[in-house]
Amino acid sequence: MPSRILFRSAICAVLLSVSANAAPVIDPIPAASVPAGKSLTIPIAATSSNGRPLAYTITSSTNRITVEVHTNNPFWKMSVVQLAASNAPGAFQTPFRGGIATVTNIGDLTMMLFKDRAPRSVDVFMGLSCAGFYNSNTIFHRVIPGFMIQGGCPLTNGTGGPIFRYEDEFHSRAMFSGSGQLALANSGKDTDGSQFFITLGPQRFLDFGYTLFGQLLRGFNVASNVILTPTSSDRPLADVIITRASIVTNVTDTVITLTGTNLAGVSGTIQVIADDGLVGGRVTNTFTATTVADASNSQAFLKMPAITNLFLTAGIRHTNFIQGQDIEGNTLYYTAQYADLVTQINATNANLYPTTYTNGGLAFTIVPGYSGPLKFYVYTSQDPGFGSYDLQLVTFAVGDTVIRPINTNIVARPLVGFTNQVLATFTNGVPNSPTGNFTASINWGDNSVDAGVIVTNVSGWKEVRGAHTYTNSGIYPIYVTIKSVAGAETNVVSVVTVQPSLSLTRTGTNTILRWPSWAADFSAQSHTNLATTNWVSLTNNSYLIGYENVTTNGSSSTNRFYRLRR
Repeated sequence: MPSRILFRSAICAVLLSVSANAAPVIDPIPAASVPAGKSLTIPIAATSSNGRPLAYTITSSTNRITVEVHTNNPFWKMSVVQLAASNAPGAFQTPFRGGIATVTNIGDLTMMLFKDRAPRSVDVFMGLSCAGFYNSNTIFHRVIPGFMIQGGCPLTNGTGGPIFRYEDEFHSRAMFSGSGQLALANSGKDTDGSQFFITLGPQRFLDFGYTLFGQLLRGFNVASNVILTPTSSDRPLADVIITRASIVTNVTDTVITLTGTNLAGVSGTIQVIADDGLVGGRVTNTFTATTVADASNSQAFLKMPAITNLFLTAGIRHTNFIQGQDIEGNTLYYTAQYADLVTQINATNANLYPTTYTNGGLAFTIVPGYSGPLKFYVYTSQDPGFGSYDLQLVTFAVGDTVIRPINTNIVARPLVGFTNQVLATFTNGVPNSPTGNFTASINWGDNSVDAGVIVTNVSGWKEVRGAHTYTNSGIYPIYVTIKSVAGAETNVVSVVTVQPSLSLTRTGTNTILRWPSWAADFSAQSHTNLATTNWVSLTNNSYLIGYENVTTNGSSSTNRFYRLRR
């Protein structure tokens, strides 16, 4: 259902101006030192004077330093203030944790989120941000000069998070070799939540121990101001408050990752071209990248998934391989252990500590003693004593069949609940399987988790149904986890679009339209007849002002209807 609003409203003195057409401007890019054989992530910020989106072409003069341009990723922005005396210069009042706080402004931080590196982590942050989880409720509770700034705890003390946790996500080219890198704080393996940190300078000892899921693009000065605030036991003496965090539009900036050869001392010229699509609307910048010797020894990590053959037959010997990865090519060691007593009793002849290494992994053998789920923790490490390691929980389904799910995307309205909504359909390939053989849990993406209701539809497939009410507009990922009593398990991601609102004001002869920043892929349309099927899209560019997309249609007409359409 489209959002609609008739323009009749008070005149507001909001003026939008567009500069005359001129070439874009790319911010200076310093020379880069790329760790030999590894990767470095670099932010690219630019200005488009006419507001048009910029398309990038980025090349390297040598094939020994490759360039990856991150595209189709969302951008995340947060506004930061600090508690201050009422007579401090620029002091103002703002809501904070159910009360009112007197603060001074520090500024904004804008980041690209790496959905191409850590999709689940980015989904979580998009959903929590749309739900207002961070707004005037969280702070930067941990500040360590030369290291990082950490925030996102709803308890403001570093011990809190959402009501769920999720697994680490590692990528071989996501390393802590840059600065302003956005990562997830955790309290151990696979305990990611809402807390995040932003690095200041390379922090290579964090490689593959923490999910790296974004890069700071704008606001390095803001991060520096936060890092300089006085602290006690790493906590700022005056709270540094996140007043708002949201997905935003960004049509001018990008992020690249350079990957260098194993040989140190190789230099190349990286050419960056930004083009707004108009005649004369192109600019070129260059910078030098050089590979440098790297003494860091990054932690090994398990591939996802570490084991691929999860469906076994009782009484039959099965062999899997635990697969890990090490950037430096170190010898990897593996082990496994029972995750529960049921597994220990029923995984007869499980060879947990073999010495057979094949195809870069560990041959892991099991002879299941019954039909049902068997759970193991599998590990990899560069250290034969496993002083540091990565682990995964693996569930084998003995005597079960694969669950094949299909997601269902839905549309909702804020504060209007829905019930009995189909969120996913699935089959295990066995006709007439009882619904009682399955359970489903629903993570709604807004810090709410429910059990799903499973029914059989007319086609014989199972459906997962649920009921929920979203308080805020936004795009939320819905993670549906389906489990069989015999051990089969699958996840399916559906998406709910909770419709954005459209507001309208008049200034002179212009109609000013505003809608939420997260709804960048919604376009404004207008017509004089509300019942028409021929709505016309506005051709003027929209601009991000604060946390809103804003555009003007330049129309003097006072008899028009407006709506948003995706």
